[in-house]
Amino acid sequence: MMERTAERSAALADELRNVVMHAEALLQAIAQDKHEAVGVLRERVQNAVSAAKTRLADLERQAGELAQRASVATETHVRENPWTVAGGALATGLVLGAAFTASLRSRHAED
Repeated sequence: MMERTAERSAALADELRNVVMHAEALLQAIAQDKHEAVGVLRERVQNAVSAAKTRLADLERQAGELAQRASVATETHVRENPWTVAGGALATGLVLGAAFTASLRSRHAED
């Protein structure tokens, strides 16, 4: 659950970073225009970019905290339940190995 939240936060941060980059490019493009309406728009966009940068910093901090908590929780679980984790890893390996072997056999049978 925490991993998905961290992934979503990271994706949102990437998207927000992209929006900020495009907004800054827009600001540079309209910086030379002296019309009053463009000046008002430029100020509004600058405020929005500033707010977005602040929010992005918050999201990155939250994502880092979530990742740290997930890491600690995982390490605690592994230390408290080493045989359960080893059994799960073994079962996963067996299932993947069986699937791989079946795939190779079916491919070999087709040839």
